[in-house]
Amino acid sequence: MKKLHCALFVLGFILVAGLNPASAQEMGGAQVAQWDVTKQATINADQATVWELISDLKNIQLYTKGLIKSVEIKGSTLPFDRILTFEDGTKRTEQIDQIMPEHKFLSYQIKSESLPKGIKDVSIGVFTKSKGDVTEVSWQAMIDGANEAKKALKEQLTAEFEKYASGLTDLIKNSTPAAKM
Repeated sequence: MKKLHCALFVLGFILVAGLNPASAQEMGGAQVAQWDVTKQATINADQATVWELISDLKNIQLYTKGLIKSVEIKGSTLPFDRILTFEDGTKRTEQIDQIMPEHKFLSYQIKSESLPKGIKDVSIGVFTKSKGDVTEVSWQAMIDGANEAKKALKEQLTAEFEKYASGLTDLIKNSTPAAKM
């Protein structure tokens, strides 16, 4: 499962980065990742600024519009855990698997003790792509599990990713740019 997890995130990165299909074929003829949930947002900031916010994993609390009340990071060497406490008091433990500053994307999975009944595995990737003065951010999830449980989790993650996108957009829009010297 770990090999599949890594291969799918690399393929997702290729798709988001806009590499042509021939380049993907040169990487071993891998298949295109099939994401169950995808949310894209265009953020009015350069990629370095957006990446700085997203890659500091505690910052998720800043751009979730109250959805996440607290964040605890356990460890610093990959893989390590991030524990989120949501507004309703529920907690979710995520295993951070990749933080790739050179490609400005990260990936994590929801740990088994936090998975809803009927769900076997959830892998999430956060990708950024520079588009001149703006940055395209994409949150993507793959869910493995029973149909009804998968449907419910897709709805939950769709709503969650919507909050991330609108919260990050608002945070950047309402921030004061640093003065140039």
